[in-house]
Amino acid sequence: MSLPVSESPVPATPLRVLLIAFEFAPLGAGGVQRVMGLARGLPACGIDLDVVTVQAEDLALWSGAPVDATLLRALPESVRVHRIPSGFPPWYWSLTRGRAGFRVAQYSHWGDPVSLFWRRPLLEQLDALVAERRPDVLLATAPPFGVAVLGRIAARRYRLPWVADMRDAWSRWCVAPYPTIAHYLYARTHERAVLKSANVAVATSHVTRGQWLADTPSLSPGRMVTIYNGYDAAMVPAFAARRSVPEGSAEADLRHVVYAGSFYYTPDARAATFRPIWRRSPQHWLHYRLRREDWLYRSPYFFLRGIQRLRVVHPELARRLRVTFLGRVPPWLPPMLAETETADVVSTPGPVPHAEALRLERQADALLLTSAKVVGGRDYSIAGKVYEYFAAGVPILALLTDGAMRDLVSESGLGLLADPDDSDAVAEVLARVIAAPDPRRLVEPNEPFIAQFEHRLMAERMADCLRRAAAEGYRG
Repeated sequence: MSLPVSESPVPATPLRVLLIAFEFAPLGAGGVQRVMGLARGLPACGIDLDVVTVQAEDLALWSGAPVDATLLRALPESVRVHRIPSGFPPWYWSLTRGRAGFRVAQYSHWGDPVSLFWRRPLLEQLDALVAERRPDVLLATAPPFGVAVLGRIAARRYRLPWVADMRDAWSRWCVAPYPTIAHYLYARTHERAVLKSANVAVATSHVTRGQWLADTPSLSPGRMVTIYNGYDAAMVPAFAARRSVPEGSAEADLRHVVYAGSFYYTPDARAATFRPIWRRSPQHWLHYRLRREDWLYRSPYFFLRGIQRLRVVHPELARRLRVTFLGRVPPWLPPMLAETETADVVSTPGPVPHAEALRLERQADALLLTSAKVVGGRDYSIAGKVYEYFAAGVPILALLTDGAMRDLVSESGLGLLADPDDSDAVAEVLARVIAAPDPRRLVEPNEPFIAQFEHRLMAERMADCLRRAAAEGYRG
C-alpha cells in the first residue's frame, strides 16, 4: 500500500488557505490530532494558514474529551487561529442534558446542530477574513459533519474552490441508528452535495473512498482521494526500548498491555441497533439502520474474555499480566471488568496529557487495538491511535475485524492478530507476549510502510490537494 508523495518544490508565493475546524486544540479528542498535524505541517509546504475554530470554553460544552493545552505548543507562529463562539444557545445544553430533551433535539433538527447554530458566527468571521486575507482556497474538516455543510455554503458564498476533509464516513457513521429514515436521507443528500461540489474530497480510509464511489457512481474518482492520518515524529521522543526496571525484580517479570483513548461504545446505542422492532419502545419504532455495526467489538470486552481464558489455560502466565486503559472511564467499564473478573489486572488512571500517553505507549510490551464489526461488510474506521502505535514500534495486540484497520496493521509488520470471537486465540497471543523474553522480537516492523504515515508527508499530500483546487478555481 504505497502512498504518493509530491516532489514538487514549494512555490515562491504562499498559497493562502482558510481552514474551518470546529474541533481544534486544546480539545484532546482523537480527530484533533489530524487537524493539528495539518496546522503544524502545512506552513512548511508553502501554505499561509488561517484557522477558524471555536472558543475553548464552548468546546468543553460540546465534547466530553479532555482539554490538553500542550497540543498548541508546536503550532507555528505563522498560523493565525481565530476563535469564535459556537453559537449554541444556553437552552440547548440545558435541554440535551436529559434523555427526553436529547430526543426532542434529535428529532426536531434533521442534520448536525453545528450547521444550524455555528452558521451565523462563522459567516460573520469569514466575511471579515475573506475581505482581509483574500484566501485562495477553503479547507473544511469534519466531523462535526455540519462543518462540511458550512464549508460548501462558504465556498458558494465567496466563490472559492474548496477541499472537504472527511475524517469519518458521514452517512455510514452507524454507532447508533438514525432517528428516522428521513434523518438518514437528509444526511445522505448533504453528503452527496458536499462530495460533488468539492474540488477534492479527502477520505481517511481506503474503504471509505471505495464506499463513496460505490454509493454514488456519478462521483469523479479523480476527485476522491485518501490521505490517512499519521503521527508526528517531533512529538514522539525516542524512549528506551524497554521499561527501566532492575533485573530480577518482580516488576521486570511483568508484561504490560496499554490501550490509549476512547472505546466509542455505549450499551444503549448497541441495544438500539440490535433490538428487533417488536421489542422496541414506541419512540424507537421509526429508527433506521443503513447497516448493523456491532461496537461491542470496539470495547475491551473480547480482550477481557481472552484474559479470563488465559487464566484457565496458562494461569502462571496470567499472573504476570498488567493492563492499563488510558482515557476517560465510561460508566459501563467497571461492571464489564467485574463481569469478566479482570478488575485486579486492569488499571484505569483516566485521561493523561498526550505526551504522557505517548510515553506510556512506548514503554508498553504490547498495545491493544480493537475495531467495530460490520455485519456483512468491512469496517472503514481507522483509529487515530493506530499511527501513534506504529510510531511507538511496539507489538500491537490486534483484536480486529475485517476492514481498513486490519489491512494497515497487517502490512505494518507490528500486528499480533487474533479473532476477537475466539477467546482461545486471544489467550494464546497474550501468552506469547507474556512468555517472550522481549515481546518486541515477536514482530518485524515494516519500516518503509510505517514511515509513510509521518505527519509531514500527510501535510504534503494535503498541500497538493489544496494547490490542485486553487488551480482549478471555483466549480459553481
